[in-house]
Amino acid sequence: MLRKIWNYIQNLHIDPTADRFERLDAQILNLFAFSIGIVLLVSGFRDLLFGFEGYFLLLFVLGSIFLILFFFTKARQNIMICFIVIELAMLLVFFFSSTSGFENGLSLYYFLLLMTSLFIFNTKKKLKYIIAVFATAFVLFLISHYYDFRIFRIKNAGNLEFSRNQRLFTFLQVFIWFAIFGYFILLKHFTVLELYRKVLRSQNIIANIRTRLDKKDDIDLENLVKMAMNDDIAFIPKIKQSFPGLYENLMHVNPEITSEEFKLCALLKLNFTTKDIAEYNHISIRTVQSRKSRLRKSFGISSDTDLYKWIDTF
Repeated sequence: MLRKIWNYIQNLHIDPTADRFERLDAQILNLFAFSIGIVLLVSGFRDLLFGFEGYFLLLFVLGSIFLILFFFTKARQNIMICFIVIELAMLLVFFFSSTSGFENGLSLYYFLLLMTSLFIFNTKKKLKYIIAVFATAFVLFLISHYYDFRIFRIKNAGNLEFSRNQRLFTFLQVFIWFAIFGYFILLKHFTVLELYRKVLRSQNIIANIRTRLDKKDDIDLENLVKMAMNDDIAFIPKIKQSFPGLYENLMHVNPEITSEEFKLCALLKLNFTTKDIAEYNHISIRTVQSRKSRLRKSFGISSDTDLYKWIDTF
């Protein structure tokens, strides 16, 4: 249940055709927009428990606005709106952190917003927004520090139970958010490594194919290999176009060849290893081995025949 909710929040209104990095950025933006609203609402209800009706109304209205904006893609993906939201959040942190001294722990939210800005404004063109956010945080913190974080007054803000509750609540929220940021940092890191490894692997595959297939420079091997790696539905038509006699020759040996068998033969023709086939088709290595065994039976290939050399005869 929680997993479904999480997926709904992070994938709302995200274009499925976008590349993986664009989807990651959009997911972060979704979580940021949604969490701001939740944090404000929860903080409002917490303040209500301690008798701060005015601040409850303020936080409740702001939280509701942010949650409503969460469902509007254009507003959420507008950089200027994101910048204004972060700056307003900075002012909220400035106000509430300057009511009962530094010990209330609310200054931790500055670091959370700074980290958020690094994620949202993550291109060279958006660097000015990051600088503006960092400058705002620095100036507001210096002002609060000068007045010993006691600029504003809130009745009962010095309540010991309220202060302890506030510190714990702040720490938990910041901790959870940094954990989420860490998740996306690692996800992006692993995505970059995976794509880089795919590029290197595709280059090796293409080089091997060109070596094996003499005078085949007219074949669009780059796109062919890319489609195979991405398990693209256009791979089969592309392989038939690139190797026009392959399917007919296989049909001549086995007229009942299945689409699964032909796809496996096509991947073998491109010299994909068992591990490659399993990874790019999102199946286990054992499943690939089973399919190879069925292919041998279907085409009457003996166990001592190398499948890669066999497919090269077509």
